[in-house]
Amino acid sequence: MLNLLMKNYNIKQLTKKSVYSISKNQDESLIFVKSNSYMNESVKSWQKFEKDERVKGSLILILYDDFESNLGTVKLSKFKKNESHNGIKNLIASELKDLNCYKLGIGIGPKPSNATRETMASWVLSSFNLDQIKSIHEDVLELLIFYVQNIVESEGITDTNKFNARMTKLWISRNEN
Repeated sequence: MLNLLMKNYNIKQLTKKSVYSISKNQDESLIFVKSNSYMNESVKSWQKFEKDERVKGSLILILYDDFESNLGTVKLSKFKKNESHNGIKNLIASELKDLNCYKLGIGIGPKPSNATRETMASWVLSSFNLDQIKSIHEDVLELLIFYVQNIVESEGITDTNKFNARMTKLWISRNEN
């Protein structure tokens, strides 16, 4: 999704910088960063990026695969103490939760019910089928772009639940016209 989002903003290919890769738009108002480490070690990438780029005060969006939400959904949220996503858990250990930072979950569910650790690992690492890939390219990407544009244009988000409700309402009315 990151590459598709970058393509939408005409941002060139990511450049590798040790434990992370980075690319920026012309005026550097958008910076795209990808961890080059394992998901459960993503804090190393974040810490190196933060040291190199000095992003304090910037709005930070962390894109992640949200297995708690159905495929085709996008949801903005703040960090919580009991995260189930290993990459997000790892980031909570850093000072990231104290910054102007949000998670932007891209639904990949529904997850298997009563799944064991092994079942979940296998499911998360499995490939999408053709219908799911089509949905991601045609529907999810458009919704993700809609969210990102509204987040960037907003003067600040005080309540993520209200923001998500507003986005859902806007998205439905936009698609009805």
